[in-house]
Amino acid sequence: MTASRDNGGPAFPSTEDHPSYDLPMHCFGMSLRDWFAGQALAGDLAATPNCRPSIIGSAERAYAYADAMLAERAKP
Repeated sequence: MTASRDNGGPAFPSTEDHPSYDLPMHCFGMSLRDWFAGQALAGDLAATPNCRPSIIGSAERAYAYADAMLAERAKP
């Protein structure tokens, strides 16, 4: 089993009242780690339009950036 990873919590959390009941609905969406990785991946692909890196390499780099951003964010 893999170790628990800090995903940074939800990227776009929201709480809204349910239209039919008086109960709040919690919508968490993607994790902040996934959001950071997606942004890093978009930048990585945009920066190299004529030389596409490997798909696996791009994904690994994207999550490495995301993990670094979460680590930096956790610092006081």
